[in-house]
Amino acid sequence: MVDECYALGMKPRSILETVLYSSDLDQAVWFYHEVLGLEMPGGKSDLMTYFRIDDGHVLLIFDPGQSDKPGRGVPSHGARGPGHIALRIEESEYDDWKRRLSLHGVGIEEEIDWGLEEGFSPGRSIYCRDIYGNSVELITGNIWASITSIED
Repeated sequence: MVDECYALGMKPRSILETVLYSSDLDQAVWFYHEVLGLEMPGGKSDLMTYFRIDDGHVLLIFDPGQSDKPGRGVPSHGARGPGHIALRIEESEYDDWKRRLSLHGVGIEEEIDWGLEEGFSPGRSIYCRDIYGNSVELITGNIWASITSIED
């Protein structure tokens, strides 16, 4: 049956939603809406808030103390500790993003220039942290376009 499904081309087509966790949703709203400028079409509740990345993808921020409670109508879930998300930015706006983070008092943890010598397609990354400690990467290009193997 598995081989038959594979032969039929059955596979997920895209990522619809990405989830990170934060016990302070007000600060998550400040960071993702005010600092990063993501559209916030639905407000927030005690459980969660969400942000539109593009027409086909949303970023959900759940309070793990609420989302891991059983009996919510969907399977309980939650993570402890920081997660990671990479958001694509325009190369021409790279320095502007560094200034924007600085103006909001958000420290840059690291910058990385990706290149063909590491097996990646060219790109540059700015790493920072949201209030919950999640690693947020702002990245130019599509570094994964030419990668063929992963090494330590």
